[in-house]
Amino acid sequence: MAEKVGRVIEDNTRLRKECANLVAEKDKLRGENRQLREKINELQRKLSLLELGEGFGGTQDEAAKKRARAQINRLMREIDRCIALVNK
Repeated sequence: MAEKVGRVIEDNTRLRKECANLVAEKDKLRGENRQLREKINELQRKLSLLELGEGFGGTQDEAAKKRARAQINRLMREIDRCIALVNK
């Protein structure tokens, strides 16, 4: 009987350590995930600026010009929404 109790206590201790390790690994992965998401957002902003610059750069690429116009329109709508909120 004492042997079984000792084995259960050992299993419990081992499982608690394993759980703590898994929690630490989960937290580490969440942090990495957050950093990667921030990096993706930063790169998307840079890409948007590059596309906008290409649209204004006098290129003959109609797709670049359309993307630039679309970006300007989005920015204008956002500015209009901000102005409307300030006026309330």
